[in-house]
Amino acid sequence: MTQDDHRPALEVFHDGDCPVCRMEIRFYSRIDRDDAIRWTDILTLSDAQLPVGKTRDDLLGRFHVRDPDGTWHVGVDAFARIWRALPGFRHAAWIFSVPGIRQLAQLGYRGFLAWQQRHRAARAECEARSHAG
Repeated sequence: MTQDDHRPALEVFHDGDCPVCRMEIRFYSRIDRDDAIRWTDILTLSDAQLPVGKTRDDLLGRFHVRDPDGTWHVGVDAFARIWRALPGFRHAAWIFSVPGIRQLAQLGYRGFLAWQQRHRAARAECEARSHAG
């Protein structure tokens, strides 16, 4: 297999403006020595580059991972899918399937999404004020 033949096992769509997301991706990227994951910043994509059937708001609204066969994993399932692709995390991904833990993870993720939406809105408001003044 040549370098050009290498296709990542998954594609992760992330919010490049989210500081928590950037930190997490830097961490995962260091672990991903086999380049099994392609990290795609949603904000750098043109509308034509967005995946078929997905809007920018869809992708920014919840974390999305796509397998090479086109299967989508969203939210907590997306994190589990990433973990299954990374050395050192593969055997821990099962934790997201444990009843109770899965629900707690989903609850925590919803809380993070609420924070992220407030953060995005505050940043947009600040930018609008700086352009107005």
